Amino acid sequence: MLKDHIKTVYEETLKCIRCGFCEIHCPTLLETDYNRLYGPRGRVQIVKGILEGEFKPTIYTLKTMYTCLLCNACYVACPAGVDVQFIIRTFRTLLRSGVVKGLKF
Repeated sequence: MLKDHIKTVYEETLKCIRCGFCEIHCPTLLETDYNRLYGPRGRVQIVKGILEGEFKPTIYTLKTMYTCLLCNACYVACPAGVDVQFIIRTFRTLLRSGVVKGLKF
């Protein structure tokens, strides 16, 4: 069952065209002096990179997942319709379950 969630989250990350339209609407990006890892695009790319095995989760990258307010402002602005809230919520569940450790496609 969790493998289905991994595939769904990964497919959702592939929708991101990295245009940045979401970033101006993100309240946490504003509060972090525009550290792009704390914006929707950065979070999506972190999840994608971890799921692809490009890099392993660290305390710093995981902090970005738990500073998201899940306000959905980015989703409203996204021309590609990336559901960042779904990605973050599901990825948090995968982290808590321990599935993400050493995960590779």
